[in-house]
Amino acid sequence: MVQRVLDPIDGSDEAFDALEYSFVTFPDASHTTLYVINPTKKRYEGPGRDENWLTKAEQETEEVHDTAREMAEHRGVTLEGTVTRRGAPAEQILEYVDQNDIDQISVGSKGRSSIDTVFVGSVAKTVTRRSPTTVTVVRNVDREDATPPEQVLVAVDGSERAYDAFEFALHEFSNGTITVLHVIDPSEAFATATNADSILETTRQRADDRGSTIRTESERGDPARTIAERVTERDVDHLVVGRSGRSGWPRVLLGSVAESLVLRAPVPVTVVS
Repeated sequence: MVQRVLDPIDGSDEAFDALEYSFVTFPDASHTTLYVINPTKKRYEGPGRDENWLTKAEQETEEVHDTAREMAEHRGVTLEGTVTRRGAPAEQILEYVDQNDIDQISVGSKGRSSIDTVFVGSVAKTVTRRSPTTVTVVRNVDREDATPPEQVLVAVDGSERAYDAFEFALHEFSNGTITVLHVIDPSEAFATATNADSILETTRQRADDRGSTIRTESERGDPARTIAERVTERDVDHLVVGRSGRSGWPRVLLGSVAESLVLRAPVPVTVVS
């Protein structure tokens, strides 16, 4: 169960959209907002005039936290704290997680420096790759219309982390419709229809143990591409994946299915640790 959520915010529209989505998705958790003042981004004064940048940055920080407090009050969620740190944003976010009892990070996919051709900003990408805890990367959510996900897709490959992701979805998205998808990868010798049936049967048994009803499906193809296409074709609201697959690596690897989906899926993606 998600109990303490860290919500990094930078004052961008995407960050506030992600915050609102975090509030409606994890309404019973305690939330903490974290704003990182980045000394390398002295955009508070014109060229050659940076003597007052920190004062202006601190003023903006408090305005951002005030907005977060108002949003939390409006939603009736617990905002446990509003934290400000100085340094490289991704490093400060990860350091805060290491120093505090955080079990979920919710972060917007893009911040101030994003451009249209970039799917995920560098901060969200670094946090997802290196976080020891579950991360939700939020995209294509409007705070005015933010609601808990109704159609949730969980991708499973038979690994323990994939089953952890499934258990996460069962608990956190119990009010939604959960579909479990296993993609049979033709490039893997052990990837057979029989193996897929066994994996999906395991998820059905676990759902039955919880008294939950799920849908299960299998399809043959490239895992990342097939899952992303399914998200689009079936109007999925939220995608859940495990941090690592059968390889057992402790981090999301560049080029892995999980990271590819974080970079490309058009909906919020939760990577479960």
